[in-house]
Amino acid sequence: MTGEELLTQELGIAGLHTLMAESLEALGEPGMVERLLHRLGLALGSHKVVLFCPLPGSDDPLAAYQWGMPDDFLARYANLIQGSDAWSEALERQQPQALARGGSLSQQLVGTQALRRGAFYADYLKPLGIDAMVNSIVEASPETGMHVLAMYNDLGQSEFTPEQFARLRAATPWVRSLMRAQRRLQHAQRHSQALERTLDQLPLGLMHVNRRGEVRYLNEHARAWLGVEDECRILLRHATLWQARQPLQLAQIHPGLAPLLAACLSTQSPVSARLQTPQDASPTAPAAPGGTLVALAAPLRNGPGPVAEPLAQFILVPETPPHPGATVSVCSALYGLTAAEAALLPLLLQGMTPREMADNRHVKMPTVRSQLASLYAKTGTRGQAELAQRVLRVAALVTV
Repeated sequence: MTGEELLTQELGIAGLHTLMAESLEALGEPGMVERLLHRLGLALGSHKVVLFCPLPGSDDPLAAYQWGMPDDFLARYANLIQGSDAWSEALERQQPQALARGGSLSQQLVGTQALRRGAFYADYLKPLGIDAMVNSIVEASPETGMHVLAMYNDLGQSEFTPEQFARLRAATPWVRSLMRAQRRLQHAQRHSQALERTLDQLPLGLMHVNRRGEVRYLNEHARAWLGVEDECRILLRHATLWQARQPLQLAQIHPGLAPLLAACLSTQSPVSARLQTPQDASPTAPAAPGGTLVALAAPLRNGPGPVAEPLAQFILVPETPPHPGATVSVCSALYGLTAAEAALLPLLLQGMTPREMADNRHVKMPTVRSQLASLYAKTGTRGQAELAQRVLRVAALVTV
């Protein structure tokens, strides 16, 4: 017996194994959840399925995905729950039992005749063409709120059975895992988009390249200065369709970049060189004075996990820096410094003590000591003198 046949036999839901695999592959794609609800409803015998998933503190307290329901059903529901009726009172009365049970059948909450006399049926269920519902609690916590997977039957159909409720409950852990994975992906995408916006504001070019010379990321300045038209703005390595694309090769961008990659990876230290920029670079981009850039290549620290891809980071600055803080900007990008940590570098080069830095920055001494400790950890140095030498070395590299 195959794995899919075992799963079907255990849960009583045909095709669930295939549906799980297809949903994971489509994670994050528009319409993925609606397609999931459609297939799940068909497998469980319902043509109307809703996943209520409001998040505490969000702008939409009644957020939901749905399949088979009218577009205004959430507005109707919002109006209904302002009042009180037999259904609402039964829900409130039996909520502890429903939570412990992991969901509820409509006829377990209120008898069918009583249900049909109430406002919930007259104002909500009947206008929507539904007669009863069965639901399963997907999540219930202060962090996520109450997420409920609900199925409704059409008018004239028989009530849901305990067996249908059991199958819905059996599918719920998988739906929960899928929704949590989607939330993590959405959070990572928001983070990467915010990071890209920050990197685009830096007065320097930034580029990530793997050991094979495949470009993984360029910010706006790097693309404009090097005349790169390829839309290579993906920080998430496993983003949808990324693996199917033909990667942009470093050698295609500029002949002087590939030797820098080999040198920095072999020595595991930063190396730099001058580059002549293309004459047809974007006219709207900040110009590289004299058409010359200084390219600094350095190994990029891997993220956690054994499958992290080794990358090299290229930082590009005009040969004549656009402002005196160019070295600070390069150090910030090279070592991942915060704004507060980067602000200490000029003071460090002036020979200030931690007390003088605190007075200059109008902060407390423990704050400066914490920021210096973070600087030492990120740059791999052991003290102010070594850190100052590291910053001066970067300055020399970007002004070769």
